[in-house]
Amino acid sequence: TYAEPCYAQAVDWLLCDGIARLGAPDGDSLYLRLSTRPIDQAPFIAARERLGADALRTGVLAGGYRLVEPAAAVVEGAHVLLAACGAVLPEAAHAASLLAVEGVDATVLDLTSPDRLYGQWRSELQLASREARPAHMERLHLARMIPRRERHSPIVTVHDAASHSLAWLGSVFGQRVLPVGVDHFGQSGTIADLYGEFDLLPEQIANAALVALA
Repeated sequence: TYAEPCYAQAVDWLLCDGIARLGAPDGDSLYLRLSTRPIDQAPFIAARERLGADALRTGVLAGGYRLVEPAAAVVEGAHVLLAACGAVLPEAAHAASLLAVEGVDATVLDLTSPDRLYGQWRSELQLASREARPAHMERLHLARMIPRRERHSPIVTVHDAASHSLAWLGSVFGQRVLPVGVDHFGQSGTIADLYGEFDLLPEQIANAALVALA
């Protein structure tokens, strides 16, 4: 199972869970895609204070959680979901603050394991097809990450990997997706240089969100 956590506590939880799963009768191995880039842990700490450690751990192990919420308790107007993975979470969180200045509410989703999220969705669709019944989408962990009131909002997926790797998210609830990622390989440079090349800087992610809302 592939996982790509950004924050230290999430790495700890996923690693311990992965070791436990190795000994389970139906267990599997865990592949962690990590980075040596220093990451400010403050957004994760804020999410833990908001959600509680137990609920946050459950979300991390299920595949994702809501890292950053809009400042307003009730979203009224333009809203976008920034779904990011791994070491680019700081850029996504910064983009959310830039969008707030523009009058756009942005929710940042931290996808700790896109593999687990996709696998659950795919399994439910497969089972529904075999049983000739509607798919029970509200059973998915993604249904808790993206509540009904936000399923009209576009999604900008942000990943320092192939842009199509997260583009499937829009198919779950029928949302518009603008994927941002790395589609050409072989370049070298600083993180800022490379992120600028692949539209991964906060200003570029914010612009992508505005395009998705247009």
